[in-house]
Amino acid sequence: MLVTKGISIEPKPIAVGFRIEHPQELINRIQYGEFGSLCNRGKGNVPVADYRLATDVLIDDTMEKRSCFSFCMCPGGQIVPTSVNPEELCVNGMSFSQRQSPYANSALVVNVNPEDMIEFGGESSYRGVLWQKHFERKAATLGGGNLVAPVQRATDFIDGRIGSSNTEIKSSYRMGIKEAPCHTIFPHFITDAIRSALINFDRSMPGFLSEDAILHGVETRTSAPIQITRHKESLECISLKGLYPAGEGAG
Repeated sequence: MLVTKGISIEPKPIAVGFRIEHPQELINRIQYGEFGSLCNRGKGNVPVADYRLATDVLIDDTMEKRSCFSFCMCPGGQIVPTSVNPEELCVNGMSFSQRQSPYANSALVVNVNPEDMIEFGGESSYRGVLWQKHFERKAATLGGGNLVAPVQRATDFIDGRIGSSNTEIKSSYRMGIKEAPCHTIFPHFITDAIRSALINFDRSMPGFLSEDAILHGVETRTSAPIQITRHKESLECISLKGLYPAGEGAG
């Protein structure tokens, strides 16, 4: 509708990746040590632990720097679907008010620029939307449909394999999960960046990279992939006088 009214739209950078989930007790132990047991699933004297992680990594074949970071960390929470179309799968996270869930989850995402989106999104202003849709469809296909999420142990993601353990993968995601090669979903620069970041994060939080760390595909909607083009100084829309965009999509 905005475009039909002559409003200028342009693509903007986004961040995409996965939801990573751990047992909350593991995060408590990593962050609090021996005092982790005092959390008592949100009922204890110590609040359940959270984390905030970020790192810059170099992509081997291009030596390009990418940022990978945790986003919207949800202690004592649950992974939930954000898709309304079962042919496209995107997940998000939430926390319960008392943080009583036995799981902790967070987005683990890599920065993606508009020029990165051309291969799967074309040259249009809406390339980011088309780019997101492409990978959400891949995730839905790997999950088998009906909003079932493809999942992979973080250790297997590093090694590029699945099924390394006979133990059952557990998850808070209620729509169902399917073990799948999530390392094949995204372009290599995203996969390589997440692999390097997982190793770096494990140095900061020993135990973060483990068989109990489960990647859920995919988290692609951390922010809007388009924005209204604004004047750099006045912030007024360049194509409609008097319009001052505000909010996430405006960037």
